[in-house]
Amino acid sequence: MRGGVRVQSPGTALLAGLLLLTGGGTAGFLLRPADPPTGLAEADEPTSAPVSVEEFADERTVEVEFEIPEALALEVGFAGRVTSTRCEVGAEIRSGQVAARIDNTPLVALATSVPLYRDLGRGDRGRDVRALQTALSRLGYEAAADGTYGWQTAAAVRELQDDAGIREPDGAIDVDRFMWLPTDAVTLESCEAVLGRNVTAGEAFGTVSNQLTAVSVASMPGGAVPGERTMDVLGVSGPMDEDGRVSDPEFLAELAATSAFQEVTASEDADPVTAEIRLASPLRTLKVPPAAVFAIEGRSGCVESGDDAYPVEIVGSNLGASLIELEGDPPAEVDLGPAITAQSCGREP
Repeated sequence: MRGGVRVQSPGTALLAGLLLLTGGGTAGFLLRPADPPTGLAEADEPTSAPVSVEEFADERTVEVEFEIPEALALEVGFAGRVTSTRCEVGAEIRSGQVAARIDNTPLVALATSVPLYRDLGRGDRGRDVRALQTALSRLGYEAAADGTYGWQTAAAVRELQDDAGIREPDGAIDVDRFMWLPTDAVTLESCEAVLGRNVTAGEAFGTVSNQLTAVSVASMPGGAVPGERTMDVLGVSGPMDEDGRVSDPEFLAELAATSAFQEVTASEDADPVTAEIRLASPLRTLKVPPAAVFAIEGRSGCVESGDDAYPVEIVGSNLGASLIELEGDPPAEVDLGPAITAQSCGREP
């Protein structure tokens, strides 16, 4: 102590300096950002991805409408005197039955999803042929629903004609000799073709009312994959045509018999009815990352794998992946990002 002033020894000053330097270094170490763990370091951009197979039915939820005309007339196709008849108010007419005989010629009731509108025979093709074949199958006659009127269909029609008592059955459809039904069974609300009456072609046999004739999609969704579809509504499934309608008699009869349908149609303020529509035969698609598809034009595009580029059709997406169709054997993996070097895949313009 000199003059009231404390004198610090050189050793003490040196120690203080070292402590200060040490503290500063520690603080600097604590303030410096830590290096990220090895597992969290930025990963390299992937250059390939595996290809997996997935079925795609293109399911859509749509609102549907029930087509129920106030009255529907069942028509007689040819003129003559009614010599026998099932026509009676409250009577049930079923597909495959002889509804009446006119000049002793059978008038056969037949329920088809497409009303018969022309004579049919060997070699004819079309939706009406397919509808006829389906109706024959429901009645127990062997007829493949391929839309072509071949020998098997002719044989089935000949059996139907024979069972109906038609003289000299020839296996061809004379459309005037068949009375179209909207479903497999109808109940007559009125009757015109009574016994002994002279009827003309196109005249009403009788009428039915509150008869479900079709279920139709209110608005078809855009971008649907082309192909035959089925509709599932109120727990009943049936084949849907290109116009978004289901008019198959078996489907209509089953649907009309459900309590859910009866509740909906009985209520004046029922909520809109929805249905699920899907491809009748799901597509076998390949599932790839969206980034794997390039040179996209509409539904067409390309994928690359190694030295090969493949033309593909984009059919849909699922959980962030693209679903594609590719002809031939698919590659095990597809290239991504910088690994894609092709500009096209040789697709014909």
